[in-house]
Amino acid sequence: MTTTTLDWNRTYRAGDHHKYWELSRPSAELVGLLAALGPGGGRAALDIGCGTGWDTLALAGAGYRATGVDLSEVALGLARDRAASQGPEGGAAGGDGPAFEQADVRRLPFGEASFDLLVDRGCLHHLGEEDREEYAREAARVLRPGGVLYLRGSRVETFPFKPLTTGLLRRHFVPHGFEAGPLLPFQLETDAMSLPAHACVLTRTTSAGPVADRSAAR
Repeated sequence: MTTTTLDWNRTYRAGDHHKYWELSRPSAELVGLLAALGPGGGRAALDIGCGTGWDTLALAGAGYRATGVDLSEVALGLARDRAASQGPEGGAAGGDGPAFEQADVRRLPFGEASFDLLVDRGCLHHLGEEDREEYAREAARVLRPGGVLYLRGSRVETFPFKPLTTGLLRRHFVPHGFEAGPLLPFQLETDAMSLPAHACVLTRTTSAGPVADRSAAR
């Protein structure tokens, strides 16, 4: 199972995201998590693989200092336009809207312990085994102890998706100091389709384990 290789800029430019993964509103499962967590209170949140920015806007609206990252500059342009059109009311307390930055999740351009909350709706399930270790390492590096990583991804192996499984969490995330909650089935909805998926909340423990050694070598 190798990492999905697409020209993401060309895909967004052609509008193909509307045929597959676009959801033209914040995802219901993220809204539910944010309601359970309570007000963001200016804490920092990162939306991994943010696409056109709907979930990033939801984070900002819940009071987080929200940042969205994606490989595609075209997607990020759409996200910035959407954020600008919503104005200050779409941002966190104090009127700050979300920030958007081009980045690869395997090499995030942020310092250690920069975020209190990481959310991912469909990024990890595009990564092959060779890149999931890098994802987990970087997530552990940028997430503060006690912070939360909220993963959502396919529960079936069907091109181009690699499933989110208990084995994956044990192999890659637990060794990096994450405590995994239950893997819960749900339907990941887009405007065009519904995908059998799993959701999981992982908590970053205070035990850095191998992360500290790797970070020191960066």
